[in-house]
Order: sequence, then structure tokens, then C-alpha cells
Amino acid sequence: MKKFILFLAFTQSIAASHAQLRSRKVQLETVTVNEEFPTTYRERTFIKGLAGFVNNIDQLVGSLILIDPQHKSSVLTRFVKQGKPPIVTASTSDVIYNSKIDNRFKANGSYAIASASVKENSVYEVVITDIGVAFLPEDYIPYLDICKASTKVTPEVKKQMFYVRSAKLTTVFTRAFRKNEKSAIVTGTVFCLGGEVYSSADQFKVDYIVSVDLVSLEHLLTLQNCNDLINHEELKLRSAEQATALERAKAEEARKARENELNALKAELENLKKIFASNADNSKVLQKQLDDAQKDITKANDALQKAEAKSKSLEAVALTAKTKSSDGEKLIITVKNQEGKDNVLEIKNLDELSKEKLKALGFDVDALPKGK
Repeated sequence: MKKFILFLAFTQSIAASHAQLRSRKVQLETVTVNEEFPTTYRERTFIKGLAGFVNNIDQLVGSLILIDPQHKSSVLTRFVKQGKPPIVTASTSDVIYNSKIDNRFKANGSYAIASASVKENSVYEVVITDIGVAFLPEDYIPYLDICKASTKVTPEVKKQMFYVRSAKLTTVFTRAFRKNEKSAIVTGTVFCLGGEVYSSADQFKVDYIVSVDLVSLEHLLTLQNCNDLINHEELKLRSAEQATALERAKAEEARKARENELNALKAELENLKKIFASNADNSKVLQKQLDDAQKDITKANDALQKAEAKSKSLEAVALTAKTKSSDGEKLIITVKNQEGKDNVLEIKNLDELSKEKLKALGFDVDALPKGK
């Protein structure tokens, strides 16, 4: 009996505790959903197909984009002045948008929230922040190049072409919340909406989207007189071509003058070479003649010296002979005949056999006094 009473008391105590828990109310934060985007964000241009530029939005700025009637976009080409790249800055602005949305949100599933689609009985928390901006200043736009390119575009296509002046890179953080059943255990982040409890244990998912500031090609060129720009450029090109042609003509004249000068110097050099060669040949001939003449002179000088010596010797002999003749002495003459044998002649004076006669006979005359 005592055990039964104790068990009944324990059971009643537990039942009382459960009753107290059921009667306890938890006060949850009540939130509003589907707040509108700020005007500055609603006015942005979001174009699908630009996700490839999330890492280099500066390469998108300055591009011409074709948007067809089905709102499909195509990046055609890019017009930026050489050496004038877009100015890129990291955004330090505050959060643009932070709200919770459900499937009734106007932009549900749109690119403006990274195509996040909220299903029934779910709520998404959305946080949007800009992180980068690329902008092309007015004087960085090559209007002349755009004018030239636009001359080949038909008016119908031109209406579908737009020029990208700036681009923004934006992060979109989303987190899904699911409606909880009344009997379910609630965990994670919790809030109340319309008397229903929503909770989430998920982490934020981040996506990157690109928005652009577009100017229609027609409007872009409205303030520009393309004909004047093109004509002015053609005049500049012609002037530059004429200046270049003039400089080229002057350079050609200078080249011809230098060429003529070089040819004249070459001709003069060849003439000098010929003169040098001719003088060298003449010098050799003259040198040989001089050498031969010198040899002849030497021989003649030797012969003259021998002749003078013999003449003096004969004069001395003649003088001696004359002296001895006057003294009554006989003169002994030794001559060599043609066979080289000595012949001795005894005469009283040389007049009987003169030197000229002996030479005429081909003898060598050696006149010596007798006894010597």
C-alpha cells in the first residue's frame, strides 16, 4: 500500500511538471518580410550571362552588349582608349539590403538575388553588399573608334546595342528557414512570422552577381558628331601621311646624295689604286734602269780609272823615253801579241811605235825602262 501511494505521488508530480512546461510561453522575435529593395538597387541593370566577369569586372566595362528582344545578351567587342583602363575600386559601403523574403517576394527567383527561389513554407534571409566597382571616365571612351564601328551597323541592330560605362560586383548571402511543426523540436536560429515558427541551422550561402550601367549606342553617339570625328581623323591621317611622305622624300634625297658621294669616293679610290699600280710598275722599271745605269756608271768609272792610270803610266814612260832618247839611250818595249806571248822591241823613241798603233793592233802595252 505504501509503495502504491509513493508511486501515485510521483506520477502526479511528473504530470504537474508537464503541465507547467506546457503552460510556459517562449517569446520569439517577430519579423517582417519582403521589404523592397532600395531605389538605387532597383534601378540597376542586371543581365544574365555576365557571371563570367565576376573575377574581372574591369574587362566588362567599355564593352558593347547586344540585347535581343528575348532579353538574351551577348558581349560583342570592347572599346577603351589605349593606356586608359577602367578605374577599379573596392567598395566599402554598408549593407545594401538585409531582409527576409518568402515566395511572394517580387524578385523571388530573379538574378537580383542570385536566382534564389523561395518555396512555400520557407523563408529566406537575404543580405546584399557591393564589394567592387569598375568605372570608365568620359575622356577614356574612344568615341572615334565607336563611330567607325557603328557605321557598319544597321539601325535595327543599333537599337539593341548598349555600351557598358560601369560595372558593380555584389555579394548575395542567402539562408533558408523552414516552418516548424508545433510538435517539432526547434533548434538553430528561430523567428516568428504570422504566428508560425521558422528556424534554420544552415550556414549562409554566398553568390556573386554583376550589375552594369548601360548607355544605348544611339544615345552614346547622339552627343557626338561621328561625321566630323571621322573627317577630322581622316584629315589628320592625310596630314600625317603627307608629312611622312615629305620626310621620306627628304630621307631618299639625303640617301641618294650620300650614295653619289660614296660612289665618287669609290671612283676616286679606284683611280688612286690604278695610279698607284701604274706608278709601282713604272717605279720597278725605273728602278731597274737606275740600277743598270748605276752599274754602267760603276763600270765606266772603273774603266776610266784604269784608263787614267794607264794613261799616266804611258805618259811617264813616254817622258822617260824622251829623256833617255836625248841621252842616246835605247828604249826597250815589251809587248804581248795576240797569242799572249811577250815580244821585245828595241827602239830609239816611241814615235816609231805609238800607243795608238799598239792599241789598234790589240796589244797590251807595258813600257818599262831597260834594266828594270
